[in-house]
Amino acid sequence: MSSDATISGDAIIRWLMIEGPRLETPSALLNGYSLKLCEAGIQIDRSTLGAPILHPIAKSSYVFWDNKTGPEQRWFVYTPDQMEMLKASPIQKIYTHGEPTSLRLDLPSDRNRYPIGEDLWAEGYRQYEALPLQFADGTFKVLTLATRSPNGFGEADRALIDATLPALTLVFEGFIARNTAKTLMETYVGTRAGLRVLDGEIARGDGSTIDAVIWFSDLRGFTALSQSRSEDDLLKLLNDYFGTLTDAIEAHSGEVLKFIGDALLAVFPHRDDVVSAVERAEAAALSVTGNGQSGKDYTFGVGLHPGSVFYGNIGGGTRLDFTVIGSSVNIASRIEGLCGALGETMLASSDFVERSNGQWRSMGQHTLKGVTDPVEIFAPEPD
Repeated sequence: MSSDATISGDAIIRWLMIEGPRLETPSALLNGYSLKLCEAGIQIDRSTLGAPILHPIAKSSYVFWDNKTGPEQRWFVYTPDQMEMLKASPIQKIYTHGEPTSLRLDLPSDRNRYPIGEDLWAEGYRQYEALPLQFADGTFKVLTLATRSPNGFGEADRALIDATLPALTLVFEGFIARNTAKTLMETYVGTRAGLRVLDGEIARGDGSTIDAVIWFSDLRGFTALSQSRSEDDLLKLLNDYFGTLTDAIEAHSGEVLKFIGDALLAVFPHRDDVVSAVERAEAAALSVTGNGQSGKDYTFGVGLHPGSVFYGNIGGGTRLDFTVIGSSVNIASRIEGLCGALGETMLASSDFVERSNGQWRSMGQHTLKGVTDPVEIFAPEPD
């Protein structure tokens, strides 16, 4: 540790315990912690803070910090190449066994132990430390520190770092717990609905009336498909179908609320701008219908209708569902149900078409189950 250190290990611990929980992101936490170590006289040129996470795409999330560029959030995704890279890194030893790694990169025997050793040496680093952070549940997360100092990390440096790790671990565990809850809500409930649940809307009846365009889609001939395909093939088909629609809906600022068997319910909320919501829903639907279905070995229909719906919790006392209910949902569902009979992949109500700038043709008046008056149904004009 250099003689010009301005703060002590105790000061860093106090900062972590008082200011750490008030920070908004792990990026801010690692940035502040790395700068505090530098203030203590330890030359930190690179650091990372990472954890395995519950996420449908990513294997782990980590923050990368550089003393010149600052922090950057990164994801380690599920791909064969990435998984092989993880297995050949010190990080895997920590995640699985909690084993730390110390590499003096100026020693060939050390830097050749892992591919990252050669990479860091080529970038001018002289020492690399991968340190386990043990959470209360017994799992391990990881902090890495690297320096370009010719002397590496001295004994006093390591003693100070080790003294601050319990406090860093405690604060980081709080971030991971919140992130896990948020990810689970977004994955299984939806982004907007998940945030509302996390904000406390968890009682039966909690919710509000919102204005939105309702999207309802359904796979054609699903019963026949399920009887003619293996379970694995059927799951691949469903995932391709739901993935295609979900990507299109989210790309146009819609929110998928639920998958109901082979059906999908989504909303495009708006505040006093129904034209914009109609435009977004129409663009999303057109991107996956017609030519969007070419090359697919399945077909589906999409029904669109604007209206007001209750957006919130319904269900039993201890088992709830965050969804939308109302006559507009029923109308969108019934409109989609006509796609097969009318030979169309996309249908909309007159309320939707009146607010659209697209070209539509009338498919006539139709009586919808649960709807008193006949409803005029429209299909988009072919290109």
